Amino acid sequence: MSNYGFWTYGNKCGLEGAASTLVEMRDGRTVTQKDPDNPAVLEDYFIAFSLRSSKQARNDFTRLFSGLSKAAQSRLTDLILQNPAQTSLVLNDQDFADAIQHREVTSGVRTRLEMAIRKLPGGL
Repeated sequence: MSNYGFWTYGNKCGLEGAASTLVEMRDGRTVTQKDPDNPAVLEDYFIAFSLRSSKQARNDFTRLFSGLSKAAQSRLTDLILQNPAQTSLVLNDQDFADAIQHREVTSGVRTRLEMAIRKLPGGL
């Protein structure tokens, strides 16, 4: 058995497999269809989340990448290039919490002074 570390899935490397495609069904739904000849072992969203949240996943990814099939390398390179924010490693718990809070706080904080100025005739 090979040493895939974090990316061990059964007896396989979870990073292997070609890109999946989106297929529109007759009823209008869109579903993900894995490549029938070389299906991805793990889904892209799981890989992206793991790369972002686990140092071990990032280290093992870096160690294994050059030994992956060309199809897997292409799929993972596209994943990282198209989703840089979702695949960048957060180095510590505080950075991870700050990133979540930053996304949640989308509007400015209103102060009493600002509200009072807006109520003045002519406002700001």
